[in-house]
Amino acid sequence: MTKKIESCLVSRLSRFVDLTERERAFIAEMEKDERPCHKGRTVISVGDRSDGVTILKSGWAIVRSDSTDGRSQILRIYLPGEVMGLAEIGSSRASHRVVMQTDGVICPFPRNGLAPLFSDHPRLGALLTAVGSLDQIALRHHASSLASMDATRKLKFWLLQLRSRLEIANVGLGNRLQVPLSQAEIGQAVGLTSIYVNKLLRRFVENGEIEIERPYLRLLDRERWEKDCEYVNPFVDMDTSWFPQPDPVGRDATAPAKLAEPELEPD
Repeated sequence: MTKKIESCLVSRLSRFVDLTERERAFIAEMEKDERPCHKGRTVISVGDRSDGVTILKSGWAIVRSDSTDGRSQILRIYLPGEVMGLAEIGSSRASHRVVMQTDGVICPFPRNGLAPLFSDHPRLGALLTAVGSLDQIALRHHASSLASMDATRKLKFWLLQLRSRLEIANVGLGNRLQVPLSQAEIGQAVGLTSIYVNKLLRRFVENGEIEIERPYLRLLDRERWEKDCEYVNPFVDMDTSWFPQPDPVGRDATAPAKLAEPELEPD
């Protein structure tokens, strides 16, 4: 029997709210169909029908955009505990290819199974929506860095953001992070050649800014990097004030509470 893997999605969401047992049970339902996936396997192909979402329970996956001339660009990296396809839930077809970057476990979940998020677990639905919005903000920050920064700061910004995202899922250790990508793949993510990535990493090491023990990398001068890149971590300031209150007994949190019957006076 395959041993069940602890939920990185629960760990990630618990950074923002204390999940109830009912909310944890719903996440367990989302993750019950565990499927091992090996490095290099295509999880989603362009044009595939989008029947739901897929939780990346463990491992890393990347979103690739392939051009006709053979060049490839990495548009996004999915980390443990992230939900693939949530941002594309309104589309019936996949527009990009998703490939496993490492061995891992995925959990497909049908689109119609998401309905209880809004009827029975509205706070959990609000939380997933809010987390998705922070992911979109991070992607916009990344796109802005590619357009406005020089090569050195592009790579610094990318590493800073990767550290922040790993920390949310509790799979990062402070300033030490795993980077299971080749220098060519890092270049595809930040718009640089593998030769330039190699040059910059060697310079960072020589300057005492990072340590590299593949596949791990440690940021030694993170605060100065953050100032240099004007880096803002979007994952530390979630507004949860608008979330519905969780209902531990199963009543819809949006429904009005039933008024108590008046007590009768004894005869």
